[in-house]
Amino acid sequence: MVATTPPRPRPIAGRATQRVAAKGWGSHRTIGAALRAASSGSVISVGPGSYHECVVIDRDVSIVADRERGAVELISTNGPALVSRAGEATVHGLTVRGGPSGAAVQISAGTLTMVDCDVSVGWVEAEGWAKSVLHGCRIHSATGTGLRVRGNAQVAVIGSTIEDIDGDAVLVGQSARAVLRDSTVSRPTGNGLVLSERASAELDNCEIGHTGGVGVHAQEEARVVLRGGRVNDTAGDGIRLVGPTPGEGGSASADAGADEDTCVAEVTETTVVRSGSHGLAAYGAARMTVRRSTVDSAGRSGFYAESGGRIALDECRVNLSGSTGLVARGAARMEASECTVTRAGANAVFLDGDARGVLRRCVLSGSAFSAVHLAGSAAAELDQCTLSGTPQHGVRVTGRSILRMTGGKIDNAKMSGVQVEDDGDATVRHASIEHVAVGIRVETSHRPLFEDCSVGTAGQAGMEIAPGSDATVRDSRFAESGGAGIFLDRDSAATIEDCAILDAGGSGLVVWSAARPIVHTLRIERCGKNGVYLAADARGALDDVSISASQLPALFVGERANPRVRRCHVDNTERDLSVADGGEPTFIDCSTSNVRSVSMPATTTAAPRVLTSQPGGSSAPEAAGTPNEMDLDSLLHQLNGLVGLARAKHDVSTLVKLMQMVKWRQEMGLAPPPLSRHLVFAGNPGTGKTTVARLYGQILNALGMLAKGHLVEVDRGHLVGEYVGHTAPKTQAAFKRAMGGVLFIDEAYALVPDGQSSDFGQEAISTLVKLMEDHRDQVVVIVAGYPDQMGRFIAANPGLSSRFNRTLTFDDYLPDELVQIVAQQAREHDYELPGVTVEALAVYFSSADAGNGSGNGRFARQVFQEMTERHAYRVADVGIPTKEQLSMLLPADVPEHVGVDAE
Repeated sequence: MVATTPPRPRPIAGRATQRVAAKGWGSHRTIGAALRAASSGSVISVGPGSYHECVVIDRDVSIVADRERGAVELISTNGPALVSRAGEATVHGLTVRGGPSGAAVQISAGTLTMVDCDVSVGWVEAEGWAKSVLHGCRIHSATGTGLRVRGNAQVAVIGSTIEDIDGDAVLVGQSARAVLRDSTVSRPTGNGLVLSERASAELDNCEIGHTGGVGVHAQEEARVVLRGGRVNDTAGDGIRLVGPTPGEGGSASADAGADEDTCVAEVTETTVVRSGSHGLAAYGAARMTVRRSTVDSAGRSGFYAESGGRIALDECRVNLSGSTGLVARGAARMEASECTVTRAGANAVFLDGDARGVLRRCVLSGSAFSAVHLAGSAAAELDQCTLSGTPQHGVRVTGRSILRMTGGKIDNAKMSGVQVEDDGDATVRHASIEHVAVGIRVETSHRPLFEDCSVGTAGQAGMEIAPGSDATVRDSRFAESGGAGIFLDRDSAATIEDCAILDAGGSGLVVWSAARPIVHTLRIERCGKNGVYLAADARGALDDVSISASQLPALFVGERANPRVRRCHVDNTERDLSVADGGEPTFIDCSTSNVRSVSMPATTTAAPRVLTSQPGGSSAPEAAGTPNEMDLDSLLHQLNGLVGLARAKHDVSTLVKLMQMVKWRQEMGLAPPPLSRHLVFAGNPGTGKTTVARLYGQILNALGMLAKGHLVEVDRGHLVGEYVGHTAPKTQAAFKRAMGGVLFIDEAYALVPDGQSSDFGQEAISTLVKLMEDHRDQVVVIVAGYPDQMGRFIAANPGLSSRFNRTLTFDDYLPDELVQIVAQQAREHDYELPGVTVEALAVYFSSADAGNGSGNGRFARQVFQEMTERHAYRVADVGIPTKEQLSMLLPADVPEHVGVDAE
């Protein structure tokens, strides 16, 4: 490319300066005459006046206007006023007027540099292999275009203005290249900049505004780069790319990722304001990469991709779009990292057709419709995103679309946090949903998965499963819902594992007519109505359910309902059970404690105890404060019955013996040894930390050292506020809920983000340390997390190391222990595992990728679930199966089994 700094014309030694004047002192009366007399390298000095001629440059010269005494005008008589055909020429200070139509300046060959020139009526045109620099120039009042670059020409526009053009301001076509720097394009009736064929352009710190069409339009195989500029007040899109239609003309498909055969744009630190249509749009197979840029007040969408268009966004912002913030339709792709979409006139994100979208660490707030809406067969991945402030849904999944959401938060949605309907499907993990009408609503023919989610402060239900729908919910928490914690509507199904329902305004779990849940390990506490409500004709299996402090009977069983309830424990409730006429529940190995009216058959009961640490405890009979040995033995039996966890079980047993000895010493008047009941649980996810913590609290209750022994599980989100002054009350509220039991802080190291010393987590820790001191005998605190992170947490506050001086290590499960977990699951769900299947499982777990969570119990349960699904698919083809076929899991049911053949 030619130089971009204006040269200073100086005569070459031995070369004369040619002087031109319309009249008076000059040697020549026309510029053309001076050019004919000039030798290569000469300077032509032109006096003030109007020169009606066509100047043709064919050698190395400099034409300099002497403007100190007046303007120097070059006015076309017919065709271009100034033509460059050869040489390296420089033109300074001329005012060039073209003819009624066509070019005012034409560069067909050679190099022409124009400095501080004014060009009007006609346009500037470069073609062939010509090169040109326009420095400090103004092009205006032209019809057709302002600057046209074709062929293989190269033009640099520096510090210049192109304005008031009747047509497109800048046209770059064929294989030409244009560079615009520190320049302005304003008020064309058409587009600001148009690139076609294989043309390219770079714009640095330029402004394009008030266009009658698009700000920047690139099509076919053109390439454009924009850095640090501004596009504003366009009638059409701010920036538009139109690539070939995917699959036609040999162009690349939307997934091919090949840029050489399509339109490409790179946009960095650019602002697009008040576009009449979309802010930035990609059509066909066009590719657009946008970094650290802003779209404000777009008439339609902020970023729009259609057909095979692909837009990748990094640290971008969309504000006040007239319609949706980010849109992808057809086979388009939209990827956004650390982007913000605020106050969109419709959705913050909308995907339709076969579109795919990936959002990482994005913030979507204040949209007029649902924050994210998926339709058609679209698929979206949301990773650590925050969605807030919508009058509709946080995420709505419709049609045949698919949602994959990991982490992040949905807050303040007036309808559902996550809504899955039609034939949509979803997998949501590690997400937090708060301040919504309904936390999660499932109304689909598929079976969405929700794992390790937290739903809080739902005005209605924490989760709703619509009639005929199904879902799987694991390791999740539903708290403070206005209605039911989980509501299963008519003829619905759900698998609920390792979940908690707390402080529901209505019943904890509602199972409506003909609904059939499978529940395994569910904790329900402090419900405004029943703990579990089973309506008429309800079915299902409920295993390992604990219900405490419900205002109405812990379980209600309606007419003709026939659920199976196994190992259910009811605590601190007036009545454990109410059964309507015709209800036929089955109870197996159930128990109660602190229940005044016991109705469950075949249960064991434990009389309420008044502990010495309770108000009024000193006046209670001595027997009331004595540990219930049968309860303690049962709890220790449960602990020892857990698969694996050898080190953790040994440490807990040692603590139990130590506490028994402490109690005996106290009863004999001896001083107790120093003892801290607070613990650190160090281990990877899914290694049984929560299960052992729950048993630990119950054991301390059985020993008479905790009033209730219940478990309150929290994480950073439950303790740390978003604003100054919010953290201490949140921490105090969580601690208060745990009074008399165990406060279990999962991923406690998150309270001390690495490298953020001023984080509100420090305030939560300080508040926690003070509360532990004030209530040292009333609450046990267990902090849990990855082994390599917990040391950093303990070191964050001097008060922590003195209170947490014992660490229990939870090792990953070994392959044979994972086999035992699957076998245990099979027994509980009435399946059989023959020896060959056990061998296939052992091979599978031994070869599983250790870095993919294969050493945790959750992985084993997932394997068991997949085995049952594969078994169902296999058995469905045998006609009417026998009881043995329905219950026998074979090696073929083991995922990706190797080395063992099924018979």
